[in-house]
Amino acid sequence: MKRAIVLAGGGAKGGYEMGVWKALRRLNINYDIVTGTSVGSLTGVLMAQDDYYKAFKTWYYMDYKKVMDIEIDGKFKTKKGKEEILRKYAKGAISGGYEMKGLEKVIDNALDEDKLFKSNIDYGLVTTYFPSLKGKYVRKKDLKKGDTKKYLLASCSCFPAFKPTLIGKNNFVDGGYYDNLPINLAISMGADEIIAVDMGAVGVTRPVKNKKVKITYIKPKNNLGNFLAFEKYYARYAIALGYNDTMKMYNELEGDKYTFKKGSLSRNYKRIGDKFYDLYASLVKDYFLILKPSRILNKNKEKVFNETLERLADIFNIDPSKIYRTSFLNIKIKKAFLKNKIKGHRKIKGLIKASKLKKFFVSKELVSYIYDELDSKKGKSLNKLRIMFPNAFLCALYLKTIMK
Repeated sequence: MKRAIVLAGGGAKGGYEMGVWKALRRLNINYDIVTGTSVGSLTGVLMAQDDYYKAFKTWYYMDYKKVMDIEIDGKFKTKKGKEEILRKYAKGAISGGYEMKGLEKVIDNALDEDKLFKSNIDYGLVTTYFPSLKGKYVRKKDLKKGDTKKYLLASCSCFPAFKPTLIGKNNFVDGGYYDNLPINLAISMGADEIIAVDMGAVGVTRPVKNKKVKITYIKPKNNLGNFLAFEKYYARYAIALGYNDTMKMYNELEGDKYTFKKGSLSRNYKRIGDKFYDLYASLVKDYFLILKPSRILNKNKEKVFNETLERLADIFNIDPSKIYRTSFLNIKIKKAFLKNKIKGHRKIKGLIKASKLKKFFVSKELVSYIYDELDSKKGKSLNKLRIMFPNAFLCALYLKTIMK
């Protein structure tokens, strides 16, 4: 049996694939083949060389200077920085694309053709003929010494921001124009089991030709940031998310958008789940024919409870890249709520009255308003809020439960 790792393109989001690799090492999951497109081809060649620490250092200290030969002072997190960065990328596109001298240096540092060709791990990448946009699959067996760097540059040539790469008489651009997740390439190289890392970036995804091959997809649960943002902050954030999502896929950690130590969610539910649902039942029983909460919610009670915890963490902007114990996350939510407590509710009440909020809308302001309304014990009013904003209502109940 041959296992392949398939790495998608995604520009600055590529730190996520580094995080996946970190988790695979932790899980002792080996591989025989690696295929990649664009940034996936670069991380992929390091995986084929088994150069983990070199790859980790490359991503952990990511910077615009490593990718392009221009100065960028701003940060993508700020409005001013975002405008500067987009303006400079646009300028490159208008002028026919930037040279990739920075990326050439990264490849020079990363690539070790002696290691690659001696490795028992097979390797392949995708690039695209320009302007025809026909695809070209390049396997390790097709490469001669000195060719690999050219094809890595070709696979990463994100036109129009960067110039096409000339190889022989042909111009090539980013492999994502033809096949951004080269699963079929891995199958053609003999893979019968695949771990495919899909970062959800823009690009062509081709249907899998052989449906019998077992494929495990690892996809981000959270936004990885912009594919143009080659910054340390986003790279390290993506590494953490890639690691967390992979460990959750293999049941070593748990959660959805947020990540928890194994068993922590069930312990939290055992501690305060009954209090949460008892409070729910006490507030709505007179206005919904005394139906059980599980039937009212029409879902698994523990699942709803856990979803509510993660939703609360999200609206209070708690970092999803960390690994939590639920008890610690509850404390962080309480602190964030007290720090951001909304004292006046005129604005949110006006929006509700004008029917300008959608049914599943959730925000700090709405949750804070419902939280205060819970103390008034106005049955009909509360039931109306529960029906209008079920998720925000549950968030307010969860807050009330942990604040006691």
